[in-house]
Amino acid sequence: MGGASRPASARSGRRRSPAETVLAAEGRVLCGRYGPRRILSGIDRYLRRAAPDRTDELLAAIRRRSDALVEANRDMAVDGPSEGILRLAAAVRAAYETLPPVFGHDENRTLRYLRGLVGSLLQRPLEIGMDALGRREDALGAVDVACRRGVAMYGTYFDIGFARPDRDVLEMQVERCLFRDFFARTGDPRVTTVMCAWDRSWMSELDPAESGLRAERTTLMSLGDDACRFRVLRTEDPLAPLVDRLDEIQPA
Repeated sequence: MGGASRPASARSGRRRSPAETVLAAEGRVLCGRYGPRRILSGIDRYLRRAAPDRTDELLAAIRRRSDALVEANRDMAVDGPSEGILRLAAAVRAAYETLPPVFGHDENRTLRYLRGLVGSLLQRPLEIGMDALGRREDALGAVDVACRRGVAMYGTYFDIGFARPDRDVLEMQVERCLFRDFFARTGDPRVTTVMCAWDRSWMSELDPAESGLRAERTTLMSLGDDACRFRVLRTEDPLAPLVDRLDEIQPA
């Protein structure tokens, strides 16, 4: 990330603060328990309408496949938070493999459904945007602190760095991602875009009219880039749009 030296990442071995320790524990629960349950609950509601005769069968298949994926990839769970991430990724992968018959065996439709589901059901507990609104005198500083602390939720598998090239810009760069590596290992890195929809949830909370901030994501490993690059910038435009590389995916 240009304009500033790259700070220590999530894998640097820096000792966690008490707040980060709490967030790491919350991340394990959020991703490993709450997340998969919410995803299965959302799929259940959809299947009750779209395929009522097969709902129980398909949900059971997703659960079995998810458990098998976790067991086969346990080496990726290098700490508590990454174990939670692995369980969440396995649930998404299992759903991706199981649901295509419901969508006419169209993998792109299946991915669009899962992106919408994950983006709507899994909200980050940090409430970054709302935290910024409460401290308008330095909204960007509030987002900076929240994002850096929030890295603890992901664990040491991830490589995430931050920079402040100037007082009006926060940059975040992800160079190693368990989601991306897991989906590539299990056959299709495109499935990573489902989890990219999760990140969009906090980006969309930054309303320029309220916070004076806008967010952008300019590159994504899930779409073939070398890293995932995020920026949060001060803006005077209350209608400044969210810019997201994920939007470049063309509907099939």
